[in-house]
Amino acid sequence: MRKRKNGFRKMMTRVLLVAALVAIASPFHLRNDYLRSADFDTVEVARRESVWTIASRYTAKAEDARELVEAIIEVNGLPADGALQAGQSLRIPMLRDRLPKVAER
Repeated sequence: MRKRKNGFRKMMTRVLLVAALVAIASPFHLRNDYLRSADFDTVEVARRESVWTIASRYTAKAEDARELVEAIIEVNGLPADGALQAGQSLRIPMLRDRLPKVAER
């Protein structure tokens, strides 16, 4: 009986390790340049702001804004819906090769 338990534990450990590696190296992470960025700007969330409105200040294209929204959510550990609170501080990943379209902060 004891051998069975140890074998099961080893198998589950391997399964969890493989699952973690797959999650880390998912295609989402590989395609989104913002998630690989080492440069960040910091903003304070104003009333009625959303992750989308913040991301759109830093990008010119809707596709880039979509990727930046996903990165902001992940980098800041936000819930999947990107819910924000006024006064909250966010780290915004920046790409050196793309100049931000920063309007009024």
